Parts: sequence; structure tokens; C-alpha cells
Amino acid sequence: MKTLKKVAAVLLLAIAIITGCKKEEGIIGKKVVTGTVFFKNGVTGTNDPASSAVVYITYGAKENTGSYDQTTTSNSDGKYTVKGLQKGDYFITADFTDSHGFKYTTPGYTFTIKNKKSELQVDILLE
Repeated sequence: MKTLKKVAAVLLLAIAIITGCKKEEGIIGKKVVTGTVFFKNGVTGTNDPASSAVVYITYGAKENTGSYDQTTTSNSDGKYTVKGLQKGDYFITADFTDSHGFKYTTPGYTFTIKNKKSELQVDILLE
């Protein structure tokens, strides 16, 4: 009976250690930022999805440092996804060149990922 109690105690301790030391997935973390990149269409005046826009993201920054930790490209609907983020402060910006060669940019946005949500949506408007 004592042996059974010892085995049970060791198993409970092992489970506590394994679940308590769980590391975040991905390169850095398991948080995800998604959104859509839009550009202000000079002809129609509407905000249209920016396909193939380049999205830049910096960890630990509240302003544009010119140095980016990750980049991604939006799809044909202007949607993008950045995976492998951890909680903390981020700066995000993007740029896009339309079919006529006009370039659209934004000064950028800051946001904070907190521990509660694993996915955050950040839409980007380029002008």
C-alpha cells in the first residue's frame, strides 16, 4: 500500500511539473495577429484590400525603429497572419504599391498582446 501511495505521489508531481513548465509554441510564442491591409483608393475614394502588401512587425517597440522582427505578405484579399508572437508591446506597419506604381504607406500602429487572448485582429489602413 505504501508503494502505491509513493507511485501516485510521484505521478502527481510529474504531472504538476509537466503542466506547470509548459513553454509557448512557435519561434517565440503562440500568439497570433491577423488582419486586413486596406489602401485608400485615390480614384474611388474607398478603402480597398491591398493584395501583396508587405506587413512589418517589431516586438518591444512603441514606434517605428526601422528594424523588424517579422515580415509577411497579405493575400489576394488583403488578409495577413503573423504567428509565433508572445505577450508584450508591438509596432506594426505595412506598405503597398498598386498596379499603377503608386506607393501607399502608414506611420504604423502600436498594440499590446496580453495573456488572455491567443489571437488579436489588427487592420491596417494605408494612404
